[in-house]
Amino acid sequence: MPPFPRGPVAVSDLAVEQEGADAVLTFSYPDRLMNGEPLRDVAAIEIYRATDPSPALARRPTPVKGPASPGDAAPGSTARREAANVRLAEDAFFREAKKIDTLAVSAIAERTRGATVVYRDPLYPLLTAAKSPAALAYAVVTVRRGAERSPLSNIETLSPDVPPGPPFIVSVTPEEGRICVEWLPPETDLLGRPAVVGGYRVYRRTLPEEEYTTPLNAEPNAGTVYVDTTAAYGGKHVYTVRATVPEKPKAEGVAAEETGVDYRDVFAPAAPGRLDALPEGNAVRLVWEPVSAADLAGYVVFRAEEDGAPVRLTEKPVTDTFFTDTTVQPRRRYRYTVVAVDSSGNASPPSPEVAAETL
Repeated sequence: MPPFPRGPVAVSDLAVEQEGADAVLTFSYPDRLMNGEPLRDVAAIEIYRATDPSPALARRPTPVKGPASPGDAAPGSTARREAANVRLAEDAFFREAKKIDTLAVSAIAERTRGATVVYRDPLYPLLTAAKSPAALAYAVVTVRRGAERSPLSNIETLSPDVPPGPPFIVSVTPEEGRICVEWLPPETDLLGRPAVVGGYRVYRRTLPEEEYTTPLNAEPNAGTVYVDTTAAYGGKHVYTVRATVPEKPKAEGVAAEETGVDYRDVFAPAAPGRLDALPEGNAVRLVWEPVSAADLAGYVVFRAEEDGAPVRLTEKPVTDTFFTDTTVQPRRRYRYTVVAVDSSGNASPPSPEVAAETL
């Protein structure tokens, strides 16, 4: 009997996408041998790339069904021919491809996210060459410490595009409950040609954060204005914008020069729209319309006696929309106003003034 194969199982879920000026390869961390046992001694992963591959290069071998001829009916003949087709496909790939990197164990660990290996291949040298490639084909091979190699992984192709240059941020304007970011489109791409833009992604970081994470908009923005309603008060937010390649939302161009804004809550709530004062014996009952504000802390009542100046009547803001003044004197005229206050201490303009005369 032939010896059992001892090489790693071939990677079968290799995927390639363009992100900016990088080709991003993702695949599952190899963890099995071809005999079904766990793979515990990965020594390296080899990355291969073919430039402008032949059309049939990435075509998977057609499964063989039945004997190739009436006389070829030996046990295992179908499997042998399938294996031969795979070897022919691998040989064709290796004739056109070059090994662009060998990831040692430490490099694999740095690029592993959970159970997925993520490898970035910089495309800028290829895109700026005299003849940029129309297509690229990638594959990977796993190597054990004993030098046993896996079969070639699935072959994935990518048609790279030249990303746009940086947009220009015109303004970052803080408003109540939102920050408006506006920019100008990039004029050229990375090769200096007129830029063709598919959309825009907006990024935000809050100091002291040093890196941007995911974009604020899941889908590229078609226009050149974005309204951020998720920014919190009390921090300095920094924004940048990237233009995307048409029909390739992950292929983003150069980031715009970032612009920051110190976002403080300086926005006062609206004034109560109506205030009623109802004399009741030795008291005056006040009722007013509520104010709609997400950070409303309450209301402050002011009172002026006869023609005097208004004086604050409530030491702390009241959260109800009514208040009873029990400190009035008989046969006096009082004037009242109510001011809304938010949690940052911003006070609204006063409500319309109302007067009440006690009995």
